[in-house]
Amino acid sequence: MSPPVSDRRASVDHQRGDSVPLLTTQFQESRRRVEPTADDKANAPEAHLEVRDVLTADPTLKKWGLDPILIGSYARDVSIRRMKDVDVFGRLWDVPDDVEPDELLGMFEEVLTSEFGADRIARQARSIQVGFPDLEGLYVDAVPARPWTSPAGEEAWQLPKRGEDGWQATNPERLTELKTELNADFNGLYVPVVKLLRQTRRSLMGTRKPGGLTVEIAAVLAFQSGEVAGATLSDLYVSALRQVGTELYNAFVLGLGLDDPTLDGEQVVVRGDDADKADLAAAFVDAGERAQSALDASDDDKCQSAKTFRDILGKAVDDQGDQDYVFPMPDDCNIDGTRKDFARVRPGDSTIAGGDRRFG
Repeated sequence: MSPPVSDRRASVDHQRGDSVPLLTTQFQESRRRVEPTADDKANAPEAHLEVRDVLTADPTLKKWGLDPILIGSYARDVSIRRMKDVDVFGRLWDVPDDVEPDELLGMFEEVLTSEFGADRIARQARSIQVGFPDLEGLYVDAVPARPWTSPAGEEAWQLPKRGEDGWQATNPERLTELKTELNADFNGLYVPVVKLLRQTRRSLMGTRKPGGLTVEIAAVLAFQSGEVAGATLSDLYVSALRQVGTELYNAFVLGLGLDDPTLDGEQVVVRGDDADKADLAAAFVDAGERAQSALDASDDDKCQSAKTFRDILGKAVDDQGDQDYVFPMPDDCNIDGTRKDFARVRPGDSTIAGGDRRFG
């Protein structure tokens, strides 16, 4: 894989004369189409509260100062449809120092199994997963954590380390703060850009790891780097896509690792094998280059540009529960990226315009 191009063509100075920015309407529609569905937004808090109530009712966990909070992409408002998981972060302020990670996970497992039944419980390396089949397959990851102070003096948390004994540092509350700060710095566009980046990862990688959190961490680093700029959603998305590709390339191809923006001197532990990590980096670098070319195209090439973004962002679940493309084609464009010839279109033509109403 070649290293990503380092120029900053998608900048606040990026202009197309006095014309309206290319495909603005389509980007705004894509933003809407990746939003969690109404069912997602109703199911997530319901499942979270059920798990929370069971954990906080246990006398031992109560004695250990259990104070669970909602974390994860849903809590940070960067989740996309369809939501499959909700994270309950079990902060244990007074857990004894001699309680081992395996014991802590065992305690959570025992409490949750007694309420929900073994068939709905799965023990993960760092959490206990509770399934909610009646809520469209949603599940909750209950993560136990104990207080920890970093070498830099930051108050954070430790949770059971994946696949081995010991503890792993984490600071999800700071990640939520960073989301709020960056969203303010970028005029409310940081959150929708992260959603589109998460959708891009899902489109390019499917269910392969690394997951959306890795892309979100890379997005924080990208926005903090000063290399992401733009006045519109399209400019910011393309600029961020390119810089996220750079962050992932440096982390997984050059082997520099992915810095943790929430903890000084720490790096993020990323799930997935080395080949998948390198593939994620390559996919983002390639997508960034294609997206930049599409963004820089003239209005005469609008339809081909739209098809490029349609391919990159892929499909999501529409309002009828079926898969459909996130990025809509302009009304005067065919789905193959050619300009529609209105004078020649007839009922039954194999080449048709790209508009649809699948997302309501």
